[in-house]
Amino acid sequence: MAEPAGYNPVSRPPVLTGTRRGRLRFTAGGAVNRVLHYLSAGGAAFIMAFPFLWMALNSLKTKDEIWAIPPRFFPADSQWQNYADALSDGMFFRYMWNSFFTSALLTLFTLVNSAMFAYAITRIRFRGRNLLFILVMLTYIMPPASTYVPAYILLAKMGLINTHGGYMISSAANILTIFFFRQIFLGINRSILEAARIDGAGHRIILWRIVVPMSASVFAAMGVLNFIGGYNNYLWPSLIIKRKAGYLVSMGLRSFFFGGGAYGIKWGAIMAACCVVTVPLLFIFALSGRRIIKGITGDSAVKE
Repeated sequence: MAEPAGYNPVSRPPVLTGTRRGRLRFTAGGAVNRVLHYLSAGGAAFIMAFPFLWMALNSLKTKDEIWAIPPRFFPADSQWQNYADALSDGMFFRYMWNSFFTSALLTLFTLVNSAMFAYAITRIRFRGRNLLFILVMLTYIMPPASTYVPAYILLAKMGLINTHGGYMISSAANILTIFFFRQIFLGINRSILEAARIDGAGHRIILWRIVVPMSASVFAAMGVLNFIGGYNNYLWPSLIIKRKAGYLVSMGLRSFFFGGGAYGIKWGAIMAACCVVTVPLLFIFALSGRRIIKGITGDSAVKE
């Protein structure tokens, strides 16, 4: 059939078939879902980050601005002097070093102990290993305060009260780390370990040269979490460490908080001190965030 004069086939509107309509509808629905996903993720991220943002802004305010009603989001004039006041006594960096030093060693001890224990109850057959694991896990439901008195008595008899060594020895076990390592070790392909045994490798070589490298992300994740837990720990070290030069950073913050009495609290300086303490942890999270996620999900180990 001949087309009429002046007809331009390019100008004809496209006819949408059922399949094309479905694709357009699916594409539009996917775009909406992505937008909703990004909005919800952004909202959750803002809620999580808001306390840190508020703390950083308050560190630059005067005391009156901090307690102003309605609250002011931004300071009228940034009070950088608050940071100088927080660090003026020269002890804060000493507290941070104490926390970094003890937390690093404590993390190392915890990872080594937990890895050896988890390997023993998963790859070494001996009578009562399941009962031993159950008994260890039952201690996880005990309130931590219930162990403070017997632990304090033991440390006192050993002469380790008021020392960082006593704090690290009494804290060098983590039930959650043991449980997590056990679950990861159970998921490692057994044929790899059996092949190593046939080649003459002992348990020590299998653990540190095969199992640990295969679970590197898991070790990194649990190492970061244990380090942060030790860095922020307050109650137990405050019971056994009394000399000011040995304070951890959480104990230093408390002494700084109550240093001026109930009516002389320098809230701006306190917020500045909290920012100084928090920045290293945020930096660690920024560098190891992917490893933590990968380690917790168990993607690093070769599965059965």
